[in-house]
Amino acid sequence: MNDINGKRLLGGSAGSAAKYKQLVLKIQEYPINKELLALEENAVGPSSPVVMEPCFSSYAARPVERRAVRIAELKRRIREVDKALEAVPAEYREGVLYHTLNHGSKTAGIGSGSAWEDSMFSGAHRNTWTKWKARFILEYAEITGEGDYIRMLMEHGPELKEMEKY
Repeated sequence: MNDINGKRLLGGSAGSAAKYKQLVLKIQEYPINKELLALEENAVGPSSPVVMEPCFSSYAARPVERRAVRIAELKRRIREVDKALEAVPAEYREGVLYHTLNHGSKTAGIGSGSAWEDSMFSGAHRNTWTKWKARFILEYAEITGEGDYIRMLMEHGPELKEMEKY
């Protein structure tokens, strides 16, 4: 995975790799969430054509409330990513977000290989970009409530990896 402060992010066990990918996939929904929010906010009428899920409760009969809940949820998801990006210095934010959105869950591309060879990343060493990407994902985990689980994986990662052998 990625190193952060000398420790492998999430401990390096199979469970931590799955959690890492899960976090990255949530971050990769960022541009989609922004587009959906724009569609929802610009839609005319109480119920928009976006994400119309079938529902058989009284909630389905209240399209204004349903739309308000969708908008609030999209804003929350966007705010979480924006807040996590604040943990990264301004000069690295665009590159870290770009790399996470485009190369984030490809294990072979994390921290090494051609994913970091783009001219966008020429301003700093690959290790610097990897450090800030790891910090961004760790901060996102904290914001979304996964922080305790992540800290446990970082603390007990070697033990978990050893247990996976049996």
